[in-house]
Amino acid sequence: MAGNISTDILQRIASKSFSLDTHALKVEENYSITGMSGTEYHFDYIVFSGGEKIAIKISSDVSSINDIMLFNSQCIDSGINKKIMIANRELNENEKRMCQAFGIIIADIKNYENDELYSGRAKFGIPELDAKLAGGLRPGYVYLISGKTGAGKTTLSSMFLSFGAKNNEKGLMVLTDTFPDQFLDNIRTMDIGFGEAYENKMIEIMEISDQIRVMKSEVSSGNTDFRKFITKIITELKRIIITKNIKRVVIDPVTLLLIPDDDYINLFLNSLAMKDVTVIITSGLRTTELSVFGMEEYYVTGIIKLDYVTTGENIDRTLRIVKMRGSIFDSTPSKFKITSAGIIMDGKNSGISSPPPANSGSSDIFKNIGD
Repeated sequence: MAGNISTDILQRIASKSFSLDTHALKVEENYSITGMSGTEYHFDYIVFSGGEKIAIKISSDVSSINDIMLFNSQCIDSGINKKIMIANRELNENEKRMCQAFGIIIADIKNYENDELYSGRAKFGIPELDAKLAGGLRPGYVYLISGKTGAGKTTLSSMFLSFGAKNNEKGLMVLTDTFPDQFLDNIRTMDIGFGEAYENKMIEIMEISDQIRVMKSEVSSGNTDFRKFITKIITELKRIIITKNIKRVVIDPVTLLLIPDDDYINLFLNSLAMKDVTVIITSGLRTTELSVFGMEEYYVTGIIKLDYVTTGENIDRTLRIVKMRGSIFDSTPSKFKITSAGIIMDGKNSGISSPPPANSGSSDIFKNIGD
């Protein structure tokens, strides 16, 4: 089994076994340590938690008390106190008693491979960010990416759609304040696979129609009940999502679809949630440090805040997860850059490539570009 277990699973096993922060753990495979006796030992995996080491051994398919005793003695000689035995089978009673006597924690690999909490998450395709999100965003909820102009909101949300398309999840980009041709020209300058996904109909691009602008004006002036307005927009949006089999939706930005009323924003954002679909809305900053109207942040499941500081000719960018209901997350700010390869954190590329083809359609309220 050694070499076939993902870093994510190993981190979760170590985290659950010793109540550690998953995102602060580093995993090394086939790691060598020279013990106090001068003997060199080779461990299946070593998990580093700060200056502390956790030794992980993969159990063999046959019963072996000797293997457990040898593993324990190697750990003692190497000064390692935290020990885990990963099993892909049911250990016999003698093995269990031996592990208990030596303080070796037994982890059943099946419990982690089938862990519904982490499976099926919508990833960004940026390893460092996905790790901070415990694997990604949970489908069925609405998330906010906030930041001032130029912070990278459109780039990050576009990468989210691109990575989904690469993994056969169709995406929908709803533009509210950008000319579609201009958006496409800009996003194609980045090698994130968005242009190819759009051409192959794995990403749909729609803009709000003049009909929505008129309807919103009527609501703002009090001539129309905002509930009818929301119902019409959400009903049409969900029809598009269902008929096109959309799994990821981005509304960039959401501001032009909102009215600065607490009840309106509450109902609108809650109505956007749809089972098995991950929705991202973006917002600039005005009233608060997280949104334009100062209410959006209360009704979303999670918030990713992008920011930057200009120092002379340099731009220092940071990303921070502010909120993520129902999930563990790392709120530590991380530095990133926006390059021709999209957003890169810690000097690593997202690895996004071109996705496979699919089909398309149309709408009255949301217009396909070119219609």
